[in-house]
Amino acid sequence: MLHRVLKSYDPNNYYFHRNTAISWERFLNLLDEIQGNGWTTRPISYISSGYTSRDIFITFDDGYSDNREALDEILRRGMLATVYPARDFVKNRFSPIDDMAHHLMAEPVISKEIGESLLNGRLKKILRAISAPRYRYLRNKWFGIEQDAMNPFLFMTEELLLHYSKLGVEVGIHGSSHRVFTQLPKSSLMNEITDSVNWILNLTNIYPKSICFPHGKHDIEVVALSLKHTNLLLGVEGGSFCTPVLPRIHIKEHENVRT
Repeated sequence: MLHRVLKSYDPNNYYFHRNTAISWERFLNLLDEIQGNGWTTRPISYISSGYTSRDIFITFDDGYSDNREALDEILRRGMLATVYPARDFVKNRFSPIDDMAHHLMAEPVISKEIGESLLNGRLKKILRAISAPRYRYLRNKWFGIEQDAMNPFLFMTEELLLHYSKLGVEVGIHGSSHRVFTQLPKSSLMNEITDSVNWILNLTNIYPKSICFPHGKHDIEVVALSLKHTNLLLGVEGGSFCTPVLPRIHIKEHENVRT
């Protein structure tokens, strides 16, 4: 499981601090290791037909624009991958958590206390459960921040997703707003999944074959609703799992520690 692939390591960068980014060097080393061991990269849908210990499944969450260079390198090497873009991130070019992260990295726009809360996860837990309009309202009310800090090119475009889909990169379901599935009422959860399915189908003309749960969160109800669309359900290693959700190894900049 990967999120962002950035040009170089920066310990002060929010994404490295939160282990949601790796450097280009780390990424190339990962691909070299795969090739050196003679492993074969597969799209997630391959799991349905059976797989061996020599099969590798590379996945990218959220749809960040720097995935473009990473996907180009993967395809150049004759490899394959699966991407899980959040529909609203791509269509609106905006994400609450990423917006607050960019405010954090542009200190002193926000206070040290707010920065620490975002970095240690307390604030992030709130942000991952609210919509973008609600976030903007609370951001102004709580912190007096009116302007978006987001880079409008932080996420891939629909045109890019279609381009990579045509080259064999699978596009999977990751919800519409990227809110935590387990904190949504049933009607909203159903819309999160079906809206994402319809968006991907209309965009690529291919029905998505897997679901990657935003933030890895799921429960029995989430699994039951998801199974109405696909039997390939992905979480994140270290969490509590419901059958038949599959864990993924979270690739980090430094030595992986199973959490």
